[in-house]
Amino acid sequence: MRRAAPVGAGALAGLVLAVTLAGCSTSALGPGPQPTATGSGTPGDASAPDGPHLTAEGRVFDPVADDVDPDGECEGESGRETLELFDRAAWPELDVRAGEARMTCGNADGAGWRHIADGHTGDFDELAALIGAEWEDVAWFAIDRALEQPTRVEEYRDDIVNYDVLVEHVEDGEVQRSWMVTVGVGLGSGQIITAFPDEQR
Repeated sequence: MRRAAPVGAGALAGLVLAVTLAGCSTSALGPGPQPTATGSGTPGDASAPDGPHLTAEGRVFDPVADDVDPDGECEGESGRETLELFDRAAWPELDVRAGEARMTCGNADGAGWRHIADGHTGDFDELAALIGAEWEDVAWFAIDRALEQPTRVEEYRDDIVNYDVLVEHVEDGEVQRSWMVTVGVGLGSGQIITAFPDEQR
């Protein structure tokens, strides 16, 4: 991921249809099979910390390295302002090519960071509280992993796909709980619509 220059108003044109995603529940963005908590977070890996931690597709969450401040960066900015450009993996099974996904500052009742913060702070805080982290940092980490190294990608509509990543809470070398974090992305616009966790076990 990398910081991006601001974009014009036309960049969000394709996003209007995504605003109708009611409630951002798992059913709203497409159900899909429920996997077991066996992601490649490699509990007990040499790079994993000794204490409780979160992993997602081979990477351990690091509260220092993964520290972000999207609210601060969006303060006073328009909803169309580009906050971050994430690398987005290809998914050949759905004929989805690799590219970028744009996180905008967004708005609470539409899409982007403010939408995620308005509707899903408590959801991500449940994960963050387990390791004494900030919800924004955990959300950002999960969004990045979902887009760059997804556990699965599913079609929501012709123009929207869900990038999902399995996030696991590991303690004493064992997975205690897991969540599938869904990141909805508009294919035409490249905009990140929403992100939210759904507990698997």
